[in-house]
Amino acid sequence: MHPDHALMLEDLRRLARPVSGAPVQNDSYGGSGRPFFNISVPHRRAMAKAWLARHRGDGPQATLALVESLFDGASHEEKTLAALLLGYSAPARAATHPADLDRWLGKLNGWAEVDNLCQNVFSAAEMGRDWPAWKALIEALTLSPDINRRRAALVLLTGPTARSDDDGFHDLAFRTIEALKGEKPILITKAVSWLLRAMAARRPDAVAAYLDREADSLPAVALRETRIKLTTGTKSGKRHGG
Repeated sequence: MHPDHALMLEDLRRLARPVSGAPVQNDSYGGSGRPFFNISVPHRRAMAKAWLARHRGDGPQATLALVESLFDGASHEEKTLAALLLGYSAPARAATHPADLDRWLGKLNGWAEVDNLCQNVFSAAEMGRDWPAWKALIEALTLSPDINRRRAALVLLTGPTARSDDDGFHDLAFRTIEALKGEKPILITKAVSWLLRAMAARRPDAVAAYLDREADSLPAVALRETRIKLTTGTKSGKRHGG
């Protein structure tokens, strides 16, 4: 265990709050079944930012050494702290290879843990610098027997498709949805919906045409939520400012 990981774990244990009426684990949100200290996200963000501020001159490998150790941790908070450190450190992300992400995903379970690593951590520009490797990773994740990795394939594309017009992201997103749209678990159906709604920001006509063409094969939740998003601009159907 990295020495600073051990110090963070002490802080997590000190800050731990009881979970009323449930075991101390994250089943209510992420289904991970891991030890869960019930530490608020703001507290975790503050811990990650404080460590990075103290180690500003140490270089990306120092950050990645701590990230690696935290992903090996037993609790939900340790693993999500690792993702927060990556999210706040552009140098560490620049030193990360898609193979690293694949290894870390093997240590995660449930959508809370997967999404913390895959949602808006790596930008379109960062992925674009080595797009062949990122594309190969997402294609491999799509075919994985591990449902967490299959969800990751979808979630990794939500940020880039919402923020970039690059055809590479959108073409791969449609292919990934096609490969996974027949799955029934909520980890996949809700991620399909999420990705379609993200794509709608840049490709509304293409997404609408896809919904019409594949209406019988798409998850009902994805069809409903994406059509609402296309019509109102929001997932809920409540227009902004209304």
